[in-house]
Amino acid sequence: MKLLKYANTLRQLKNDPFGFIIDSLVTVVVSLVVPLPVAGVAVAAFRAPILGLLASLVALMLFMMMIVGIIFLSPLVLSTAFLQNITAIFEPNSLNIAPDTSFFSTSVPKQNPFGGGGMAYTNITAFFMDSGYYLQFGRNHTGLDLVPSDDYFQHSKTYQDTHKVVIFATINGSVRHFVDQYGGETVEITNSDNSLKVLYVHFSTVLVESGNISPGQPIGIMGGTGFATGEHVHYEIRTKDGNNWLPVNPLNYIN
Repeated sequence: MKLLKYANTLRQLKNDPFGFIIDSLVTVVVSLVVPLPVAGVAVAAFRAPILGLLASLVALMLFMMMIVGIIFLSPLVLSTAFLQNITAIFEPNSLNIAPDTSFFSTSVPKQNPFGGGGMAYTNITAFFMDSGYYLQFGRNHTGLDLVPSDDYFQHSKTYQDTHKVVIFATINGSVRHFVDQYGGETVEITNSDNSLKVLYVHFSTVLVESGNISPGQPIGIMGGTGFATGEHVHYEIRTKDGNNWLPVNPLNYIN
C-alpha cells in the first residue's frame, strides 16, 4: 500500500507539480488546524477557502514588510532633509554667485533687481496697481512683476557666468526669508531706520536667510513659487506710515 501511495504521489508530482504543491500546502494547513488524520476527499473540500487564506496571509505579510520599511526609512529621509536645511542656513549662497559691483550703497532703492542701468534689463508683465491684474485675479497688485529683457540675456555678466536669472538686493538693510501664505518663497529687506522695505517673491532658490545685506548681493534665483502663473520676480517697495506699511510704485525709485 505504501509503495502504491508513493507511486501515486510521484505520478502527481510529475504530471501536475503546481497542483501537488498546492495540495501539500492545503494538507499541511488542515493538519495544523485539525490534529487528526484527515481523508484526502475532506482535504480537497478545504482547498478553496484555505487557498484564499494563504493568499490573504501573503498579502498581509507584504503589507507589513512595506510598513516596516517605511518606518525604518523615514528617519533617514527626515535626517537628509534636516541636513539640507542646516546646510542652507550656514552656506546660503551655495551656488557661489559673485556680487554685482554695479550696484551702489543706498538705503533707498535706485536700481532694478536684475542689475544694469534703469529698466534696461527688465520687462514688466504686471504694473503697480495694474487694472488688468485686478480684473483677472480680483486683487490689487502692490508691486511690479518683472522678467529679464533680451538686453539682460545678452549683456548680464552674472547670467553669462551662471546661466541663471539671479535677483540682487537693492538696498542696505536687514534681510529676512520666509514663505508667504500662498507658498511663495519671499525675501524682505528693511533699511536701517525702519522707514522702507523691499519685498521679492516667487524665488525658486533663496540664497540668504537673515542678517545684514548690501546692494548687489545675490539673494535668490527667479522662479514661480506661490501665487504665480509663470517664472518672474514680484518686486515691491513699502514705506512706513505710522504703524502701517504702504506699498508704493517701484518705478518712482528706479533711475
